[in-house]
Amino acid sequence: MRTVPVIIISITLLILAGSAGLGQLADYSYMHGIIFRMSAASMASVADWGISLVQVIARIFGGTSAIITFALATWILGMTVIFVFIRGNRRLRRLNEKLSVVVQENYEVGKILVRRDIELTEANNRLMALDQSKSEFVSVAAHQLRTPITGIRWSFNALLDRELGEINSEQQKILEDGLKSSIGMIALINDLLNVARIEEGRFGLHFKRHAIGSIAHGVIDRHRKAIDEKGILFFFDLQPGLPSLDIDEEKINIAFDNLFDNAVKYTPPGGTLTFKISENKSMVHISVSDTGIGIPQNQIEKLFIKFFCADNALRFQTSGSGLGLYVVKNIIESHGGSISVTSEENKGTTFSFTLPIPSK
Repeated sequence: MRTVPVIIISITLLILAGSAGLGQLADYSYMHGIIFRMSAASMASVADWGISLVQVIARIFGGTSAIITFALATWILGMTVIFVFIRGNRRLRRLNEKLSVVVQENYEVGKILVRRDIELTEANNRLMALDQSKSEFVSVAAHQLRTPITGIRWSFNALLDRELGEINSEQQKILEDGLKSSIGMIALINDLLNVARIEEGRFGLHFKRHAIGSIAHGVIDRHRKAIDEKGILFFFDLQPGLPSLDIDEEKINIAFDNLFDNAVKYTPPGGTLTFKISENKSMVHISVSDTGIGIPQNQIEKLFIKFFCADNALRFQTSGSGLGLYVVKNIIESHGGSISVTSEENKGTTFSFTLPIPSK
């Protein structure tokens, strides 16, 4: 029985040494220190429990072999616990180091992103200011140009009407070409003004109730001469009894004129132009179809972008600003409608749009 105190003291010292070792390991980090201090306290409790258990075993068995076996098992268990804690602490320290590196990298990336966001915001503000200046310049320039070009147009008209005397056929041809060019310039200026008003939010609409049929007949009358001159076959399909619509007559006429201009311009002589108006539920459906050059499939989605002209259109007709369809789309959508296009190259194009029927 003399060996019992020695073994108990050895176990106690072992546990205390383990606790001291855990205390040193706790210096790695604050969080780990908390964990190991809790472990040390637990180990102290285990030591007290172990001593009491050894005393009980000593009284029961009265021999040293069982106590030695128990002490050895306790020593192995204690060493195993210490080894597990040491290994776990090392792993946690490595993970903590990696986490610190990641946090630092994220911090640096965050600073870069903040700088980039500030730079992009400043660049966007500059672009918005430039775009505003551009719109104002276009508006002012277009206004200044329209007045003299309109005067030139009326001068050509006066000469062609023989108000200043007779002209020969050669002079008439020159005057007609000049008149045509001046009309094209005025149309371009009007498109620029309309785009500027749309971008500035000044494209005001004044709605009144109108019969769409009478507006359609006015459009046909304005383009009848150009249609007949090119020998284009024209068909007009107007459903009878259509309800009146709440529309801005001036803006709707701009949309109709742009669609008719394109249809006549890009349809070769002898082609066909079809104009249909019908009612379907709560909408009036309007379409302008031609048998012209069509539009390449990969360019249809770009048609309503400012200044866009399809490749085959540029080859067929060099004039055109690429603004008309942008204006048309904005006018139709401002009326609560929608516009779409279907086309096949070298076969023709159909522009379809809707206008809502007002509630009674």
